[in-house]
Amino acid sequence: MSFYISIDPGNKKCGLLLADIETGKVIQAVISSSNNFSDLVLLWNENYNIKKIIIGDGTNCMNIANKLKQRNIFDLNYVNERGTTLRARFRYWEIWPPNYLIRWIPKEMLFPPNNLDAIVALILLEDSLKYTFTWPKKVDIRIWP
Repeated sequence: MSFYISIDPGNKKCGLLLADIETGKVIQAVISSSNNFSDLVLLWNENYNIKKIIIGDGTNCMNIANKLKQRNIFDLNYVNERGTTLRARFRYWEIWPPNYLIRWIPKEMLFPPNNLDAIVALILLEDSLKYTFTWPKKVDIRIWP
């Protein structure tokens, strides 16, 4: 198996996603503070065969990249993240379709109940690889301290 990490960098928090490239499945999704995200990246790097790290090229990306480089993680690939937050709203509803009553409301008017940073990380990975990943029901978005 080979794994990629995708990061949606932000000023205060980051969305992180671990995906198996061979099976096309999301393994873990996490939202972490911008101060502590590198601990999780190191943990994933130790436990999985990480091939690449994808980072959105927007807000705070250079600071995030510098923190990873300080931890001796250098294989970083940048992806254009323009418009990914809006796209994440639609992708959220693809992964977790709304219930019967809400289903009839136009998706443009719906705001997902969860934080979208991990979904943005998914979109960054999908854009980078030009491939749509599946999100197994057992994978929940967790909060990393």
